[in-house]
Amino acid sequence: MSDKKQSPKKSGEDSDNGVVLFEDNIKKLASEDLDTIETEEKDAQSYQANAYMIKLVLIGDSAVGKTSIRNNFLGLGFEKEHQTTLGADFAATTQTIEGYQIKYQIWDLAGQPMFKNVRPRFFKGCFGALAVFDITRKETFHNLTNWIEELYQFSGRGVVPVIILSNKMDLENHAITVEEANEFIKELNKKTKDHKIKNFFLETSAKTGLNIDEAFRILGEYIIEKFSSDDD
Repeated sequence: MSDKKQSPKKSGEDSDNGVVLFEDNIKKLASEDLDTIETEEKDAQSYQANAYMIKLVLIGDSAVGKTSIRNNFLGLGFEKEHQTTLGADFAATTQTIEGYQIKYQIWDLAGQPMFKNVRPRFFKGCFGALAVFDITRKETFHNLTNWIEELYQFSGRGVVPVIILSNKMDLENHAITVEEANEFIKELNKKTKDHKIKNFFLETSAKTGLNIDEAFRILGEYIIEKFSSDDD
């Protein structure tokens, strides 16, 4: 990220216009004793200026590992078998990344076609997405285009940044090459260039933890830099 941290939008503005401040932390800081020593006061001001809440969605076909990726990021470990997500599931966690206090609001959307009619409400207001495919199942890669179009249609923000995750890298019998995934990102970035949106790609494994934290870090940093900048 750029070393220059942009000032966030005022909390009174409509949250749809940019990253919103994590209000719980802001109120806590505001209630602290104003007579604290100068160092503590500066630390509080810095913390307030860099506290954010970001809504993200995990998208992709059923059984690609979306829930396992989320659980790994939350520190819940890996389960070989778990119940299928019905409609959507929600979780939140706060991370300190590059001096930013980020509250990730994560919506894990069910991948089965039967839930397509209920998914739009969960897309609304998101700042970006982690689009997941299973490296051993070619169709899950080809279906990413449909997922991204659905994201753009219902996000309420139009085109938003996406990080493509090639999941289950710990398994053998890969059906998609890294070159194919990189070409997909290259073409996607061409389409979103006019919207000043950049997309990313990472190889991941929810089982081993490969690049899981990195995926959320990259997307979180980019969203803050993008949506809190007065230049965009």
